[in-house]
Amino acid sequence: MLMLDTSLRAAEPPAWPQFGGPRRDFVCPAPVASSADGPVWRRTLGPGTSGIVTDGTRLFTQYSIPVPDNTKQGEELLVALEPDTGRTVWEARWPVARLPKQETFSGDPVRPQATPAVARGLVCCLGYAGVLKCYDAASGNPIWEHDLVKGFGATPVQFGFAASPLVLGDWFVVHVGGSQSVLVAFHAESGQVAWKSEPGEPSYASPVVAQFDGDEQIVQVTRDHIMGFAARNGETRWKYPLPKPGLTNVPTPVVLPDQRLLISGQGANGTRLLRIERRDGSFAASEVWANEKERFFYCNTLADGDAVYGSYGALFGALDLKTGKELWRNRGQAECNLLRVGTESLILRGDGQVARARISKDGVAAAAGTRALDGRCWTAPTLLGDLIYVRDQKEIAAVRWSTLAATSK
Repeated sequence: MLMLDTSLRAAEPPAWPQFGGPRRDFVCPAPVASSADGPVWRRTLGPGTSGIVTDGTRLFTQYSIPVPDNTKQGEELLVALEPDTGRTVWEARWPVARLPKQETFSGDPVRPQATPAVARGLVCCLGYAGVLKCYDAASGNPIWEHDLVKGFGATPVQFGFAASPLVLGDWFVVHVGGSQSVLVAFHAESGQVAWKSEPGEPSYASPVVAQFDGDEQIVQVTRDHIMGFAARNGETRWKYPLPKPGLTNVPTPVVLPDQRLLISGQGANGTRLLRIERRDGSFAASEVWANEKERFFYCNTLADGDAVYGSYGALFGALDLKTGKELWRNRGQAECNLLRVGTESLILRGDGQVARARISKDGVAAAAGTRALDGRCWTAPTLLGDLIYVRDQKEIAAVRWSTLAATSK
């Protein structure tokens, strides 16, 4: 077994190396103000809900190009862009076709959904049909690849593989899902398998790292369970059966202090708070509370010590983390994704409107925003320095945080 190299954690992490940022919690420090004005750039991209990550030098995301008059085939692309201009530095492309029982709800033959991960000068991406690829981040030269369906028994996910690779030391940890394993850890530089977990069917959620009683674990939602695995070797630490298994489980769990996990979506049958504790030498999950009326489904959430905030359909609201009761809701920020930026937050509405806001257990105060894009925005925004990067199904754009109207204290 390959031993975990922790040197990456000791070094300064890239600004936004993976889905959700360095800690996968959508939280970043307040940027240094810029003297520049207005939107920075906007350009055509293509279908995809893949997020935007960066090594501080380049942006990386995925999209697709349909094959004319073909409803099941297309090309997938991984693209590297200049952060200040949006210009293409390099792109890698490959043909892709929907697998049996896969389908699309967007009208596109294929639409990449997983967000790449970048570490050690490498960028790892997972395609719609389950092909995992790794490229040199500077040049775009291919390094290694694996077909998760053919090589690892992965179950083809109905609407395309969507779980984003996790950066952990010198590994990329991937939610494979299927007859062989829930998770597989791949050595970043060689693509060799470091470990496999026990089998389990897939979901659309991404893995996340948590510490429970000093034990580093990777938490993953599957089709039927939420599970904790030892980060060093993939051994199962605990599992919690979902109330409604076999459904579309999308949200990544939210790791909270005091051994807590927040889960939401269809399989959670609403939103639930769990506590993970060691009992008689082993770990177990217990339910603290359940709110079966509100669920955060497609968009991401933010949590602090008192509340969790997010979008459920046309509503935007908050739940009390102690009781699970709804604190407030409004209809002014429909289908929004969120970033915590210093003491403020960034709201990206589903219609492409971007605004700064102050969100607390008492409510939300959003400043006047700007329309960054015109299409449906499914993808959470990314912040690098003073620049906010957003995308829809046709375009990608950069907007300056410092030019957005600030919210009053």
